[in-house]
Amino acid sequence: MKLDVTVIKNKVIIMNNKNNEEWKMEEQPFSNLKISSSDFLDTLQGRSECPKCNKSRKYYCYTCYVPVDQLQGKLPYVQLPIKVDIIKHPSEVDGKSTAAHAKLLAPDDVTVYTYPCIPDYPRDGSVVLVFPGDNSLTLEELANQKDVKQNEDKGSVLCKESYMESQDQNCDESKPVSYTAEEGNHSSDNPRQISDNISGEVTPVISTETQSGELLKSGSCIVKRKFENDGEAVTSTDKGVFKRAVFIDSTWNQTNRISTDERLKGLPYIMLKDKESKFWRHQKENPPSYLSTIESIYYLVCDYHEMFMSVNYDGDYDNLMFFFSYMYNKIHGLYKGRTLRADTDREKNKK
Repeated sequence: MKLDVTVIKNKVIIMNNKNNEEWKMEEQPFSNLKISSSDFLDTLQGRSECPKCNKSRKYYCYTCYVPVDQLQGKLPYVQLPIKVDIIKHPSEVDGKSTAAHAKLLAPDDVTVYTYPCIPDYPRDGSVVLVFPGDNSLTLEELANQKDVKQNEDKGSVLCKESYMESQDQNCDESKPVSYTAEEGNHSSDNPRQISDNISGEVTPVISTETQSGELLKSGSCIVKRKFENDGEAVTSTDKGVFKRAVFIDSTWNQTNRISTDERLKGLPYIMLKDKESKFWRHQKENPPSYLSTIESIYYLVCDYHEMFMSVNYDGDYDNLMFFFSYMYNKIHGLYKGRTLRADTDREKNKK
């Protein structure tokens, strides 16, 4: 039987020539992304040993997060605008998790921890937990909340400056005065905060940099990144409100144990808006908005770039979906003419 295959608006239409009947409409959700060719993955013969643990693997080792020897130097490299930490549930099956994709493709920006190992995160707003919930904010809401706080902080700083000026005018000039940048107060008994210039006048010492030299500006993360734009390097300023995002890698039934851990309490919760999963694994009774780990990371950094970066998005992180899109197309190719159970359940849960 002869079939015609046509791509229309990211969908594959398979037609039966005999009676012009439309048999199947399959989505091609990654056709508009700038993903490197994965054709070389199909040239691999059999399985190989992991160069670290020597276990048998097909494309990469999902426990050591390294590609097999045949793929060394061939995978695309992605630089992310923020750091990403993945907290992996100990019962999560390594071979089924997409967390390895992120570590393999963005090795310098992604770290994977296995629960109960969780870093001691600061509670200064620089770290967020990506997790849906009643108290979760979208990126827009988080940015607006930060703007309000910055305006309040600016008003507080102006009040403190006015107060210090009035105290300066009324203070005893025979007493040396120093100001601490953290508290905005004045003191006469902390000589370490005083520096004398040549004329003998007292000058307050106020630092505007952290120990690492990073510029602080109203609580925002100011990071310069270089992007390729038509072959030319372009420097972009990142005005994002956080520096690191934490993701939980587990089944949705296992997330509560990690998300309620004391070490994650107090972190701002953010959620992704209007995203639909294309994961091929069956997720019973879960809505389409429940994303796989790599999908969540990809959509977050794309939204982050478009909201906070000063250059237009040009597919900079699309290669995060390199393995995901390859497996999606491969599995749907094997099921051609049939419908995956995951796809059927997604359609049911939309209703």
